[in-house]
Amino acid sequence: MKNFNRNLKAISPIFATLILIAIAVIAGVVVYMFTSGTLATMTGGGTAAQEKVAVQGASIKVGTTSTGNVAVYAQSTNTQDVTIDSMIVKDSAGNTVIVLTPTSGPTTLSGNGSLVTVTKSLVTLTGITVGQPYTVTLVSTKGGSFVSSSVIAVA
Repeated sequence: MKNFNRNLKAISPIFATLILIAIAVIAGVVVYMFTSGTLATMTGGGTAAQEKVAVQGASIKVGTTSTGNVAVYAQSTNTQDVTIDSMIVKDSAGNTVIVLTPTSGPTTLSGNGSLVTVTKSLVTLTGITVGQPYTVTLVSTKGGSFVSSSVIAVA
């Protein structure tokens, strides 16, 4: 029995250090994946239910009596329906010019990806100058915001 105890050797300090470093790296990767949402997505939660909308274009038409139309062409890019309840028109400096609700009330962008026109007709567009660039932001009922590219107001 005495010889048996003499032949037992511990793991070398170098190998022990390498094992501890490997464990620390693996733990770091797991924490990173969890905080970045990768792990939540893989387990069925996370970003899979986020609203995703592509704004294809917009138009602002101002009439002679300062009333006009604002139209935004958008589509849901995942299988989730998105309900738009307001539109925010901003100038080139990012200042809010006017906040509008769609003419027919909240407009739903279907999850099947079809292009939908979100409009506000016959609205008083005070603060909108013909020939100036603006952006239109669609705001969903869940708080998502989707910005159009720059659009020039026309008469």
